[in-house]
Amino acid sequence: MNENIIQKFRDKFIDESVGLLDQMEKDLLELEKAPQDKELLESAFRAMHTIKGVSGMYGFEHICEFTHILENIYQSLREKKVFFNKEISDLSFAAIDHIRRLLEDEKLRDEENKKRHKKLTDEINELAKRCNLSQPQPVFKQNEKVQAEKTKNSWYIILNTNEQMFFRGINLTSLFKELSQLGEYHIQPIPVLTTHESDSWGIVLVSDCSENDIRDVFIYIEDDIQIFRITSSDIFHPENEPKVEFEKTEQEEISSIIDLVEETEKPPVFYAEEKKESKETEIIKSASFKLQTKRIAVDSAKLDHLMYLVSELITINSQLVQATKGSYYASLQHYVEQVDSLSKQFRNNALEIRLVPLSDLALRFQRLIRDLSSNLGKSIAFVTEGLETELDKSTIDILAEPLMHLIRNCIDHGIESPEKRAGKGKPEKGTIKLSAVQSGSYILISISDDGNGIDTEKVKQKAIEKGIIGPNDNPSDKELFDFIFLPGFSTAKSLTDVSGRGVGMDVVKKKITDLRGEIIVESQKNVGTTFTLKIQQSIAIIDTLLFRVENSSLIVPMSDIEICIQMPIEELDARRNTETIEFNERLIKFYDLRQMLSLTGQYKENVKLLIIKREEQFVAIMADKIIGEHQAVLKPLGNTLKDQNIFSAASQLGDGNLAFLLDTSALFKNINILMDSF
Repeated sequence: MNENIIQKFRDKFIDESVGLLDQMEKDLLELEKAPQDKELLESAFRAMHTIKGVSGMYGFEHICEFTHILENIYQSLREKKVFFNKEISDLSFAAIDHIRRLLEDEKLRDEENKKRHKKLTDEINELAKRCNLSQPQPVFKQNEKVQAEKTKNSWYIILNTNEQMFFRGINLTSLFKELSQLGEYHIQPIPVLTTHESDSWGIVLVSDCSENDIRDVFIYIEDDIQIFRITSSDIFHPENEPKVEFEKTEQEEISSIIDLVEETEKPPVFYAEEKKESKETEIIKSASFKLQTKRIAVDSAKLDHLMYLVSELITINSQLVQATKGSYYASLQHYVEQVDSLSKQFRNNALEIRLVPLSDLALRFQRLIRDLSSNLGKSIAFVTEGLETELDKSTIDILAEPLMHLIRNCIDHGIESPEKRAGKGKPEKGTIKLSAVQSGSYILISISDDGNGIDTEKVKQKAIEKGIIGPNDNPSDKELFDFIFLPGFSTAKSLTDVSGRGVGMDVVKKKITDLRGEIIVESQKNVGTTFTLKIQQSIAIIDTLLFRVENSSLIVPMSDIEICIQMPIEELDARRNTETIEFNERLIKFYDLRQMLSLTGQYKENVKLLIIKREEQFVAIMADKIIGEHQAVLKPLGNTLKDQNIFSAASQLGDGNLAFLLDTSALFKNINILMDSF
């Protein structure tokens, strides 16, 4: 088979395996809460069984051997020979992390992975021995009728894989996931049948299903398989089956088929032990390794190019609309409207492809909190809200590390030990909450805890020690909170492997700044701390309202517009001392953009007013002319305009000029500052 096709199959397997590992991790977290849940146990087993089965086909031999050992433990769990406990859970999580590394280091060349592989293999083997020695537990209630199990058959399936499967979109990983639901199976290559056009594989399946059930799994590649029944017994566990004779088949090569069934166990490679890293460091490294989501199984560069093409299409469409205005082009208006409609649909579809929900990261953080809190002797509940909120994939990947550092600091610095919490009259179990909400063109992500809070006096003393401020300076709480994001700034009395070196929070600040976002800190001593990240999409295409003030073109998201009205300039001038107008039986603030932007000229007799709504608050913006709806491709502002707080992005118009997006959040922020001053 063509090497490029094989590599593409391998890439598909890696993507699918990451998804299966995520699913298994989620199942294990739920199993810790409900260890008797049979469906969760079966789901975790199937995920591992599928990875084991397919990994051998694509040369991931270490994964195949490793998961085979772990699979024996889960088989004992399924047979009620042992019950799910913390030891199995911890070992399973460690195994999942190791398999993720093996997907990138399939030949086990990395020295750290070699040592980890040996250590985990020994631990799993030891646990497997103890599981096998355990006696089966009664699983039936009193007076419950026990139905006889269906007779299990051992099947042999010859599968031929070729490059046409890839072009037809056949997903082999999904096929083997379905096969794992029928029963236990093992795969081995058949070199004697392999040709330059296809590879042949022998699959031994033990199941109580029929031949038709097996054919249903391979229905789309039925011409590439052959199915034989070897025996009407469990060939993998002969001790559980009565001894039977092999049935006669039409295949004279049955003896060679049986030879292919026998599994070859390769001995693990052992390496010398070296100095171990601390448990906390290993947990943090493990979390960092898994942070970037693999939800989109498409090359990110291709998606970036797609977004570029979409943005160019929308810009050209805007220019086309602008160029065909007027009666001379009346015959073209219908076609222009159709192009405009199609470009909007294309825009929405392309954006949806790149958008990823924050919930994809929640599993990683749940695991991080579980491992670190257990290691530090703390009890912490993880609460989420609004994680269906979606961001661009590139933004999600950049956000992963800052969010991890913030949650890590909440665990170490924020949440107290159960004893200290009890002494303060708090519940022994602390809470970390991750929430998200969309606000106009921004996404607000909050990480909060109900722990110690930030001791501003300690922060101030540390700032004086480092020479950041003088002894007589009196900085505000906001200024003090900003100090914790400086490199090397930490108030920890002792260094730990989790935090305390001042490393991490400066990374948070840098990453958020790179995203053109900001961090807002709110904290109260012994009550808790909230970090709010205000993020704008890296590339956004939104519907806006285009308007002008003098010769400047400005836009506002359509979702922020409540209504557009007009008012006599004399009435507005009479209210300039309060800068408020009456709207819906209440006074709201209005902004004079001509004055804010230092523009020349005068407003006409009747001034256009855009009423902007944010939750239950309103503001009004004065304008000379309202142009209409504009489909805006938003681009970040350059360094020249990065320090201003009026505009948040820009969009190219059909005539080549720029329209600046008003930062409506800043307008409402000014209102809150004014309200706080009274």
